[in-house]
Amino acid sequence: MAVAMRSQIAEWLGLVAEFDARGCVANTRFRGTAEWLAWTCGLTARTARDHVRVARRLPEMPLVAAAFTAGELSYSQVRAITRAAPFHDEVALLEVALRSTTAQLERHVRALRSASSADPDVADASYARRCVEWFFDHDGTLRFYGRLTAEAGAAFVEAVETAAAALHPDPIPDERNGGSRRASRTARRADALSEIALSGSPRIQLVLHADLAALACRATGDEPRGGTVCALDDGPAIPSELARRLCCDADVSVAGVNLGRTQRVVTPALRRALEARDGRVCAMPGCDRRHGLAGHHILHWARGGTTDLHNLVLLCTFHHRLFHEGGFSMRRTRDVLEIRDQHGRRLRTTPDRAPPLAAAA
Repeated sequence: MAVAMRSQIAEWLGLVAEFDARGCVANTRFRGTAEWLAWTCGLTARTARDHVRVARRLPEMPLVAAAFTAGELSYSQVRAITRAAPFHDEVALLEVALRSTTAQLERHVRALRSASSADPDVADASYARRCVEWFFDHDGTLRFYGRLTAEAGAAFVEAVETAAAALHPDPIPDERNGGSRRASRTARRADALSEIALSGSPRIQLVLHADLAALACRATGDEPRGGTVCALDDGPAIPSELARRLCCDADVSVAGVNLGRTQRVVTPALRRALEARDGRVCAMPGCDRRHGLAGHHILHWARGGTTDLHNLVLLCTFHHRLFHEGGFSMRRTRDVLEIRDQHGRRLRTTPDRAPPLAAAA
C-alpha cells in the first residue's frame, strides 16, 4: 500500500511538472502554477508551492526520481533532498535517504546548506565594498547595480526567489520554441523585487505630481491624454492607470489636485473595518495573500467613487495591478462581489460581506 501511494504521488508530481513547463497558467489571474493548484485542488498555499518546487527539481535528479517512482522514497524524503543545492552529489544524497529517517535526512540537508565562516580580512573587505547605485533610463525604467555582503546577499536572494516562486513561476514553453529561459527567470525576479518593495514594511511614501484630468484620463494608444501633469517626484512620467492604482490606498501626496484627505485615503479606522469585514485576505477568489494588501476603490475616487466600505476591497499587489492595468473589473451588488477578467468573463463570485446598502447611506 505504501509503495503504491508513493508511486502515485510521484506520478502526480510528474503531471505538475509538465503542466508547469507548458506554462498553462500564463496570462491568467493566477500568479503561477502553485496558486492554481491551491485553488483548483484545495491545497494550502504552502503545500502547493512545495509540490511545484519538488516537481521542478525532480527532472534534475533522475536517480532520486526513479527511487521515488519505485516507492523506495517517501514524498517527505524527496522534498528534503530537493532542497539541497544542485552541486551536491545526488548519489550520496540518495544513500543517506535510504538509510535515514526523514528527520535525519532533513538535518543532513540543512547541514549541507550551512557555510563555514570566512576569513575576517576577507569579510571586512567585502563589507567595505557594499554599494547600491541606480538611475532612470530614457524609457522611464529604473536600472541599478549593487554589491552586498555574503549574509546580506544570501538573504536578498532568498527573499527574491521566495517571492518569485509565490508570485508567478516562469513558464518554459518559450524555451522549447527557441526562446530564452533566462529572460523569463529574470523577469520573474524583477516582479518579485517589485512585490517586496511595494508591499514590504515600513510602507514607502510616493509623491505624485498630477492634475485631476490626468488621473481620470482613459486615453489609450495614440489618443490625446487628458490633463497636463502625471509624474512621480524625481522620477518619470507614468500612465494614468498606474497613477490611479498608486492613489487607491497609499501615502501619496498629490500636487495640483484640490481634494480632501477623506475623499481619497483609507483612514486607519476604515482600514480596520475593511480588514474585519474581508478577513485580511485578498478579494480575488483563490488568492490567500494576507500581507501588503491595498484598499482598492471599485470606482476610483478620481471618477467620483467614495472612500467607504461599499466601494473598497482588499487586493494584493499582483491582483491590484490586474484591476488597474490588466483589464479586470469588479462590481458589487447586494449579494455578491462580481469579478470579471480582461475578456469580460465572469469569474467565481464571492459573498458580499459589506453592510446592507441602506446602512451605508
